[in-house]
Amino acid sequence: MKKIILSVAFVIIGAQVFSQITFGPKIGINLNHLSTDFDQMITDVKNESKSGLQIGAFLRIGGKTYFQPELLYSARGGKFTGIPQGETKESQYTYSMDAIDIPFLVGSKIINIPFVKVRIFAGPVASFFLDKEMKKDDNKEDQEQLKDGVWALTLGAGVDILMFTLDMRYELGLNNISNTPGQSIKNNLFNITLGWKIL
Repeated sequence: MKKIILSVAFVIIGAQVFSQITFGPKIGINLNHLSTDFDQMITDVKNESKSGLQIGAFLRIGGKTYFQPELLYSARGGKFTGIPQGETKESQYTYSMDAIDIPFLVGSKIINIPFVKVRIFAGPVASFFLDKEMKKDDNKEDQEQLKDGVWALTLGAGVDILMFTLDMRYELGLNNISNTPGQSIKNNLFNITLGWKIL
């Protein structure tokens, strides 16, 4: 009898834990903006955003309050123009990075009804650059001028409708991605992703 009770309890606890786990693929788009202090070395700086693809998977653990790690491929970068010190002609600087992003998010469901859930979340993001390229005009520069990995903080909100999950988030770069002394470049982006909850 004791074994039967323990077995039933184990099944009930296991089912409850399993019901608190959601995972699935997701895809979206980044709108990336590089913030710089180039005003000290380059005049008339004009900054342009760059769009890129984001694709990967998420795992959500918990109920009203949840933990959500993700593994994402993310294309990002930016572009700006200006006149370097000692020059008279405007130059264009282009940055492109392909990264593996690993967000560690903590969230809360502020609306939690059967078919619709509205969430807010925040957490750190570790980014590891798989490929990086920088150009001045059409000439490639030394890739070692960019770091191999950085940290960011992301804040966002999302809505779940049935098996679909839509997120909007802003990612604030915490580290300088440049290895050049006296130069600061931080990676900031806004993205929208659509996920499908397989479980």
